[in-house]
Parts: sequence; structure tokens; C-alpha cells
Amino acid sequence: MRRLSLPLVALTLGGLGLAHIQLVYQQNGSPLSWSNPSAVSIVIHEGGSADIAGASDELAIRNGIDAWNEVEGTTAHLVEVTSPSQRARTDHAAQDLHLVMFDETNASGYFPAGTGTVALTPLLFYTSGQILDADILFNGSSYAFTTRGQAGRFDVQDVVTHELGHFLGLDHSGVAGSTMFPYVDTTVILHRSLSTDDIAGIRSIYPDQALGRITGSVQRADGSPVAGAHVTARDSAGRTAAAALGRAGGSFTIEGLEPGTYEVLAHPFDQPVGAQNVSAWHTIETDFSATSFGSVTVFAGEAASLGAQTVAADSALIFGRSYDDYPQRVIQGQTTFHVVRGAGLVAGSTLTASDSGITVTPTVWSGSQVQFQVTCPAGAAPGHFDLEVVDPSGARALLAGGLEVTPPNPVVSSVSPNAAVATGGALLNILGSGFRAGCRVILGDRVYVEGQPGGLVLVDSSRLRLALASTVAGVHDLVVLDPTGVEGRLSNAFHAQANPTIAVVFPAAGQASGGTRVRVSGTNFQPGTSVSIDGVPQGQVSFLGDDLLEVITAGGIPGGPYVLTVTTPTGEQASSAFVYQAKADPSLVAVSPSQGPSGGGNEVTLSVEGLPASFEVLFGAHPDTGAGGASASLVSDPSGLTNGPLTVVAPAGSPGSVSVVIRDTETGQASVLEGGYSYSAPPASPKGGGCGSVMPMGPSSWRDLLGHGGWLAVLWLVLTLRARRPLVPARA
Repeated sequence: MRRLSLPLVALTLGGLGLAHIQLVYQQNGSPLSWSNPSAVSIVIHEGGSADIAGASDELAIRNGIDAWNEVEGTTAHLVEVTSPSQRARTDHAAQDLHLVMFDETNASGYFPAGTGTVALTPLLFYTSGQILDADILFNGSSYAFTTRGQAGRFDVQDVVTHELGHFLGLDHSGVAGSTMFPYVDTTVILHRSLSTDDIAGIRSIYPDQALGRITGSVQRADGSPVAGAHVTARDSAGRTAAAALGRAGGSFTIEGLEPGTYEVLAHPFDQPVGAQNVSAWHTIETDFSATSFGSVTVFAGEAASLGAQTVAADSALIFGRSYDDYPQRVIQGQTTFHVVRGAGLVAGSTLTASDSGITVTPTVWSGSQVQFQVTCPAGAAPGHFDLEVVDPSGARALLAGGLEVTPPNPVVSSVSPNAAVATGGALLNILGSGFRAGCRVILGDRVYVEGQPGGLVLVDSSRLRLALASTVAGVHDLVVLDPTGVEGRLSNAFHAQANPTIAVVFPAAGQASGGTRVRVSGTNFQPGTSVSIDGVPQGQVSFLGDDLLEVITAGGIPGGPYVLTVTTPTGEQASSAFVYQAKADPSLVAVSPSQGPSGGGNEVTLSVEGLPASFEVLFGAHPDTGAGGASASLVSDPSGLTNGPLTVVAPAGSPGSVSVVIRDTETGQASVLEGGYSYSAPPASPKGGGCGSVMPMGPSSWRDLLGHGGWLAVLWLVLTLRARRPLVPARA
């Protein structure tokens, strides 16, 4: 449940009777907004969610940002800051940083054990209403998040799109299907896309063009004003367009409307959204029944006045509860089954949709709920519509925008080709069904938007063409995201192949007869990677990791350098050089003793076969590259020896096991004995010791912040998003 929490000061969250509920300061009624709405910076923290591998959580947050940025008719625009230094910061309370991050350890202190808060948006602002700072924190220490619809986890895009509305200055909405609806559930993802009420809200705060509005007032039959009535406007197709919460004196204004004809209705602001979801700034009265005020025509830049309108008398009928899931999804061309809870839902009542093309058929009335089915034509436009119930006495109740029409989930059946280099440039054909204008493709760490520059073209409803941009290497799902927020996914659909690179071949020379153990270090190796030398496949290749291969050479003609080629299973290649030598490789068989002091200086005997005429012995060289290590000095001249023993003086080294390498300095041939020698630690000092510690200063309290000169006009607001806990058994 998205619930407002005011832990620091009493603040106004109420609206001013507009086509939304804007956050305001309680003491003086100043509405909250950004002074520079066209360039509000926002940073996505680099850490992401501990529940999600890869970058899909980051992409989901960007999709939420885009949902608000794509609204036309407003100057509001969020600008993502992507510099690594900013993305690495965690000091979300800093005023120069507007951060979206997952708090996995309750480092913020906002998420104590047992809290119901899933996410929150702290706002810092002047008493004039100018927002100074805003951040969005996910409660990763208590809740799990997903971008793949995993059961019991909250959808990242669904949550962040709601929180971004608060970030921009919007309060909760009484339209049940809107993104700013104050409740959330792990089974709901439709808050990913904005309703027309959300759009009207952001346009009203930050307009860039003259839109229409409807004004009027709500009164009882005796002429007394009704405070805080929820007033909604339906367009000519019967779809929920916008809503307003009336003022204390009964007046209302619905703003942000496109030109057209609208039916205006009022109903009590009690369920599923009520006074508990907004602040005490509002005076809200609910002693009346849902009433239609008739239709009015709206023109751009003008106000259409309804004058004073009288509502019907109060009744016991309630339609919708906070523990229902909203919006409930209706699918084009299908019949879906639903339950809405309430009170007074008795047999003999009628249930209708505001969109006359949609058929609603009640099946069971049981007083506290109604079960019904909805049949939606295949050609119905996506969007929200109202449900209205009328009981046998004629009392009416309205569920504003509680059901949302969406297309069926897109289906992704294939991607061709299903592999290409990760550096980009490949042209992919995506086949399936249900693809629509404005859809998105999520692949790797990229989002491609149809209709925008960036490589995605809608050929028809069953085919998308995508020009692959540079992306992270690996095997990825391909997701087609419809503008309504529903998606189709093909798991492990595409392999973004990274070209391998070779950093070191060690040793870079070996005996022509074959059998030399060679380590190839680099990047982007894959299981099944093959190696050839001078075009000859090397049969014994071991994959030791994406940065290391081991090859036992097959042998070749003395000479070179020859081309050593690494080839991944998907065909990418990298090359280096290798030389075949006529003489045999040296072979280091044993080291005795196999351990000594870390200070070195002790004599060590090496058993060597095929001792080169010119060589070096290294202790501590890297076994894969031959790099580093310290040279051992000879005790005696080994001239004339072809096999050990060879006596050397061990150099100093760090405690632990190290490799010993003997290398032919003329040819580069080498032999490695991994972990062949161990350095022991020096004896502990008998002297005692100690350490000191300094208690770090924590973040200053809000009282400290308010007490500093020049900031006395600054106040905090914390908007929390809480997990919805059903009060009745879950819906069948």
C-alpha cells in the first residue's frame, strides 16, 4: 500500500481542487513543484537491486522515467545524469544529488525491521513550495524486486513510475487505475503506464500549452456545499479522462483536458481511495451518492462552467475496497472474470461499464462483493473505464477508472539471427504477434523504442526489425514491452557475442615434437573455444575460464613465428604468435626442499630435465603468464649439464605458495611447477601492539538541518510506498 508518512513535520499533501491532487505545504497551501521543470536531474545508483542480475532493473527505472518524459503538453522533463562518479554516490540526502537507489542494508535508516514500507520518496522544499531535493529509495533490506514477474516480488518499473510522480510533485489519485493510485501489489504491473488522469496532473503543474478545464461546485439538496467530493470527467467514448478533489467550499476545477465533450460525475471520496490516503489539509465529506452532472463541451484554453450541481442523498452502497487489486485488467477480444468488493452489493442491482461497447455480466451478488465477467471487443481502445452499480432502491456507486483495457500480451516466437557480435551492427528480425506502435524492445543493457531514433522499426503486428547497438556480452532474454505495460518475453533468445582478445601466450615457444603446455590469457573466451597454430587444430584445449585457456600443443615444423588463433564457438577470433623450436622443452620435475623462510637465502635443489644452455629460474612468477617473480642465483656453474640436480639460492618472497619457473632465455621455452615452493612467515614479534578507532559522525538530524542559518524555511516530506496486506482472503 502506498501510504503517506510524515515523521518529521506536519505537512500538507492536499491538492487545490485540480485535475489531480498536487502536494502542497500545509501551513500556507503552497503547491510543491520544481522551479526548473525542464531539466530536473536524476541519477540511477550503480549498485542496482541485489535481487536482479544484469542491468534490467536499471532499464526498468529508465522506462519509468521515459513514461513521464513522453507526456506531451508539459514542460516537465527528467534528465538522467550518467557520469560514473555521480552514479557511485550514496549520499542521497545531499541537495545536489537526486538519486534512485536500492537500500539493501537500511543504511538510510528509513527501513527498520518489520516495516511495511516498500519504497519512499523524501522531498526537501522551501515553504514557498519550491522543491530543493528529491530522492527515491527502494527497501531492498525487507522486500524483493523483479523485472521478470517473479511471484511475491514487486515490479521495479511499476513501483518507480509511481514514485516518480511524487518526485515531480503529484500526490495520490482517486482514479483506481492511475499510476498514482495509492496501493500496490506484487501481482500488478499496469502502473507502469500512465493514465489520462496522471497525464492531466503533470500538465496542470507544468503546462506548456493552453488546455481546457471544467469548473463548478457541488452541493446538497438543501444548498449546503459538499467538501472534498471526487469529481471525474469521462470522454465521449466513456473513458475516464481526469478527476479532481473538491475544495472545502464545494468548488472544483478539472484541468488538463483535451478539447471535446465530457460527462461529469461526483462520488464520495471514501473507497477504495479515501481521506486516509491524503493529508488532513483536505476537508472531505462523503454523505452523498454518486451523481451525474450531465455533459459539457470543453475548448482549448477555456473554462467550461457547470455552475452549482446537486448530488443525490447518501446511501449505504459502497463499491470498491482498498484491498482489491487495481487496475483490473480487461483484454481486447477476450472475456475476463473479476471481483469487486464493497457493501450493499445485493441481487437485483445492475452493473454497467462507462464504455458502452464493453459488456459487463454480473454472476454472483453476495452483499460484500460482486463477481462478474467482462467481454471486450477486439477493437476496443486501450485505457481505463468506470464501473457503475445501481442498487434496487436506485442508489448509485462509482468505481472510477478501476478497469483497464489492454491488448493481449505480445508474443515473441523467434529472433533471427539469434547471435551476433556485441559491438553492434547486426540487423535482427523479431517474429511474433501483438506488436504495436510505441512498443519497446529490451535486449541486454539496451532499450529500443519504436517510433524514436535508435534502431527499432515496426514492420507489422507480427514483425519488428531491430538494428543492434553495442550491448553487454552474454545470453539475453528478448522482451517486447507494449505501451500499456504488458509484455512478451522469449527467454535466452539472443547471444551477444564478444570478440575474444589475447593478452599473453605463455610460453610463446615450444618443442616441435608437441606436448608443450601453453596458457593463453585474454578475455571473452567461451566453453568450446578452439585453438589452432599455423592453421593446425590443437586437439587438447581446456577452457579454464572466460580469461584463460590451456593448450597441449600438437607439434609442428621448427620455425615461425606462426599464427596462433583462438576461435569461439560462434566464430569470433583473436590471434597471437607461437614459435616451434627444434630442441626439447626444459622440464622442472621437483623442488627440494619445497619450503623456506620468507627472507630467502637458503639453498634449494631443482630436478630438471633438458636443462638449456642459457636459462633463468624465477620464484613467484605468474603461472599463467610468466610475469613477475624474483630470480634465483646459482650456487655452482651448471655448464655441461643436461639434467639436474641444479642448486640455487632462493630469493625472498611473501608467505604462501608460489610457482617456480625455469625459462630458456634464448628461445623462450619454459617449464612451470605451480605451487612448487612455499615461503614460511617470520616468527611473531614479542612486542605487544594496539589500535585506535574513531566513531564516525552520522548524518545530521533534520533538526540540525533546520537549525542552520539560511535554511529555516526548509522542510522534509517523506512519501512512503507500503506493501498491501489484504484484509480478506485473496481473490479467487
